[in-house]
Amino acid sequence: MNKATKTLVFSFFVVVVLIGWCSVVEAENVSITFSDLNLQKGTKILVYNATGHLLGEYNTTDTVILNSTQDYIFVLKPSEQVWFQNPLNALELFKVSVPAFLSYLLFAVVIVGTGYLVTRVLR
Repeated sequence: MNKATKTLVFSFFVVVVLIGWCSVVEAENVSITFSDLNLQKGTKILVYNATGHLLGEYNTTDTVILNSTQDYIFVLKPSEQVWFQNPLNALELFKVSVPAFLSYLLFAVVIVGTGYLVTRVLR
């Protein structure tokens, strides 16, 4: 055998060994357990596959078993925000839903009003 044939046989042997060594391992299902992430009460987790098909809606303490050969999208679905359920929550929702200058105006009115009330009481 000439040198080119020996190199070709050696290269073929190396390729066969690498293919055998890097064989594909079968993937098993993956179990995902959500724990309470200190999210709001009633938060749901929507699980979609890569094509956008809804696989299920789970809460923050469920366990999901997924196929590891596919891609998934996890979406947090917050619970309904009720304005008058919690006064501080209502204030936060107000700050988010109005333009910034109106929220600054609200704080300025509260500060000026508090100052006015304090001066009227102390007279």
